[in-house]
Amino acid sequence: MSELSDQVRDHFKPRGELYELRHRLARVMNKEEWDKYRSVSKNFADKRRYTERAFELDYPSRFDQARQRLIAEAGSIKRNFVPKFIGADNFDKTEINRRAQKHVRDVHAKDMARIDIEEGTELRSMLESSESRIQHREKPKKDFQKAVDRRSGPDRRVRSWSR
Repeated sequence: MSELSDQVRDHFKPRGELYELRHRLARVMNKEEWDKYRSVSKNFADKRRYTERAFELDYPSRFDQARQRLIAEAGSIKRNFVPKFIGADNFDKTEINRRAQKHVRDVHAKDMARIDIEEGTELRSMLESSESRIQHREKPKKDFQKAVDRRSGPDRRVRSWSR
C-alpha cells in the first residue's frame, strides 16, 4: 500500500522541488549557512512580491498591449486565399480578449517560474557545500572505524553497511 501511495504522491507532486530542497537543507546547515539561507530566501521572497505587485499594477497596460498586438496580427494581410464562409472571424472581440489575458498570465507564470529556478539553483549550491562540509567532517570518524575493524580474515574484506 505504501508503494502505491508513494507513486501517487510522485505523480501529482503536491510538494515542489523547492520544498524538498528547503527540507534537505534544514537537516544539514550550520549557523553561518542558516544566516546565508535566510538572506537568500528573503531576497527571493522580495523578488516574488515585487513581481506579483508589478503584475497586479501593470495588468491593464499589459493586457492592452497584448490585445493591440493580437488585433494588429488579425488585421494583417494574409496571402492565403480561403473562401470567406470558411474560417473564423479574425476580429472576434471575446476571442482576442481571452487570448490576450492568457498571454499576460502565461508571461507572469514564466516570470515566477524563472524566480523559482534561480532559487533552486542557489539552494542546490548551498546544499552541495553543506554536504561536502559534512563529508569532510565525518572523514576522520570513518577512517578510524576502518582502522579499528576487528573482524578476521575473509569477513574483514567484506564491506559493512556503516563503512
